[in-house]
Amino acid sequence: METRTAIESHNLSFSYGTLPVLENVSFSVPEGSYTALIGANGAGKSTTLKTISGLLRSKTGSIKFMGEDI
Repeated sequence: METRTAIESHNLSFSYGTLPVLENVSFSVPEGSYTALIGANGAGKSTTLKTISGLLRSKTGSIKFMGEDI
C-alpha cells in the first residue's frame, strides 16, 4: 500500500521585514500520521503553521496539501 503525502514543504523561506525567520525549510507529513512541531521560543513554529495555513505568504518555496499547491 502506497503512503500519500498530506503536507509537503519545499525550500520554504519567510521574513518579517528584514528579519529572516524561516530559511529553506523542507519537510513532508504522511497522510494519516501524527506530527509534532517543536522548538525553542522564536524558532519559527507559529510562522511555519501560519504559512502552511495561508495566513502568511512565503518569500520563496512551495507548500502542497494533498498534492495541490496552496
